[in-house]
Amino acid sequence: MKYLLSALLLAASVPVLADCKQPVPLSGLITVSSCDPAKSACLPAGQAIVEYADKVAGNDDPTQLNMALHANPWRFYDGDMRIQTVAELARKVKEVIEKEKKVERIALVASWTGVAPAPGRKPLAQQLAEVVGLPVGGLQGFLWLTRDGSIRTTQQAATALNGNVYRIAEGEEVMVSLATGWAISQEAEFLTQNNAEGLFHVGVGADILLLCPERALQAFEAAARLSHPIAAYNAALIRLDRKQKGDREAAQALLKQAAAAGDKPAQVALQKLRSKQR
Repeated sequence: MKYLLSALLLAASVPVLADCKQPVPLSGLITVSSCDPAKSACLPAGQAIVEYADKVAGNDDPTQLNMALHANPWRFYDGDMRIQTVAELARKVKEVIEKEKKVERIALVASWTGVAPAPGRKPLAQQLAEVVGLPVGGLQGFLWLTRDGSIRTTQQAATALNGNVYRIAEGEEVMVSLATGWAISQEAEFLTQNNAEGLFHVGVGADILLLCPERALQAFEAAARLSHPIAAYNAALIRLDRKQKGDREAAQALLKQAAAAGDKPAQVALQKLRSKQR
């Protein structure tokens, strides 16, 4: 049984290198060649992700619930590239389980969900399992999907795209996280243009592809200063997860900003945060 949360994405990126503290030792460089539409039939990476995820083993098994979404060791993202907490995903899982009745296990078709983000912390798959009360399988690295639904993972320290737009030739495998990295190389331009949407996607790519929460936070907060509500929400949740000095106060200000703009998830999160302070 498939439950797909991935957004349809078009990816455009130049070589990007991760220079952040990682949850596991990473090594090596993987170069991905983008398909040239002048030479062969090409498929946008985001479209391939959606189509390939539809064929992952277990989609037709009523006892297995496949959850396909973007993730890193710290957090999930929904189709709008909004951070989704374990509790929020668990509610969606429980709704499906209640409706389908036959679900016995869950498979996270999502990068890094089987890896603990830090010593003393549990992998996302284990966190979700403890909330829903069913076995949950996670992955140990960056997810790659093939046309027949097969999956594999890699743990490279750097990923380079040979081309400006991430397209794949018909039938080629696709690196899921790389589809989020299109904005990273344009960060300086987005800053000059005061492009909130572009900076928001820099944050998404930094968190999911570069595995760099600190850089993601900077980009999200830059977009938040330009009144991007989801960026403000994401920045707030990263700060609340980081739990450094001043993070709670900064998170509350970010949530207040997003809530004032009409962002309902931010309104809910702000209410919960305030209730914990009483």
